Amino acid sequence: MEALRRPDLFVLVRLLETVRTKNRTLNRTQLQVASGMNYSQFQKYLALASSRGLLSLVPAGEDAPLVELTAKGYDALMFLARGLKEVVGVDFPSERE
Repeated sequence: MEALRRPDLFVLVRLLETVRTKNRTLNRTQLQVASGMNYSQFQKYLALASSRGLLSLVPAGEDAPLVELTAKGYDALMFLARGLKEVVGVDFPSERE
């Protein structure tokens, strides 16, 4: 799989925000659908977020693993949401809390 050379921060925030708002109840397929990404794009952003320690996969018994936002991922989400709001005026739900 080709790595992202210049990741879109809006897409990364949307992925992290979706995991945060769903409170660790989604497997990878459900997260892909909820975040509104196609399969190829989702795989790349999930790999990026996982490799940076922003998301982790948590075993769920015999079911597919669930995707969890790590503490580092939460901090990154808040940082990115504040920065994007300041620079371009986009208000993410996580920034309103």
